[in-house]
Amino acid sequence: MVRHLTLFSLLLAITPLHADPVQHRGTHFHVYRVDPDKEVVQLFLAEKPGEPNTFPKLEKRLERDRKRLTFAMNAGIFEGNFLPTGLHVSEGKTITKLNLDDFVKEREGQLTPNFFLKPNGVFFIRPNGTAGILESSKFAAANEKVQLATQSGPLLVQSGRIHPAFSPDSESRKRRNGVGVDQNGSIIFVCSVYEKDKGHTNFYHFAELFRDTLNCRNALYLDGVISDVYIRGETGPIEETNQFAGILAITEPVP
Repeated sequence: MVRHLTLFSLLLAITPLHADPVQHRGTHFHVYRVDPDKEVVQLFLAEKPGEPNTFPKLEKRLERDRKRLTFAMNAGIFEGNFLPTGLHVSEGKTITKLNLDDFVKEREGQLTPNFFLKPNGVFFIRPNGTAGILESSKFAAANEKVQLATQSGPLLVQSGRIHPAFSPDSESRKRRNGVGVDQNGSIIFVCSVYEKDKGHTNFYHFAELFRDTLNCRNALYLDGVISDVYIRGETGPIEETNQFAGILAITEPVP
C-alpha cells in the first residue's frame, strides 16, 4: 500500500494537474489552465531586440537565474523584424504600442492578414493578477494599468459571440493557438497538437472550443501554423521550435 501511495505521489509531482488534452470536433488540443495562486504568467521577447526567440533559447536564458520552464507558448503575431505587430507589455513596460490600424488592400482579392481581421483584441494581466481580453479600441478606452499584455487578432469570441467572419464550413484548417478567460476569470491557454491529422481546425471550431467547451466568453487568437506549446510532464522535452517574437511562459525554480 505504501508503495502504491509513493508511486501515486510521484505521478502527481510530474503530471500537470491543470493541463488536459481536449478533443473538439475531431481536433486534439493541449489545454493549460493557469493556477493563479501558484503561477505567474510572464511575457518574454528575445534578449536583443529584433532577434528571434525560441523555447530552447528562453530555457537557456532562465538557467542563469536557476529557473526552468513549466509552460511556454508563442504569444502572438509579429513582423519580419521579430517585434510584435501590436501591443506588447512585459513586467509593466511597454515594448511595442497598441496598433489600431486598419489593413488597406493594395489589389482586388487580397486577403486581410489575421491580425487586422477586425475585431482584434488584447489579452492582459493586471498588477493584481486578474486577467481580461478586450477588443483593441475598448482596451484603449479602458485605460487599464497592466503588468502584461499582448495584442493579436482576430478575436475568437467577444462577450460570448463568435467572430462574425468565421464560418463553420470553412475549409481553412490549420494548427492554431490562443488564450481565453473563463467565467471565473481563469486564464486558459490552448494549442492544437502537432500531428496534422489530429491538430488542424478552422477558426469557427477553434472559437467554439473556447466558448462551448472551455466556458470562455472572451478568447483571442494568437497565431497559426508556426505555433508551439511546451507543458512540463505532458509534451516531452524542450526541443528546437519555430522562431517567435514574444513567448508567454510560466517558470519554476530548478530543484
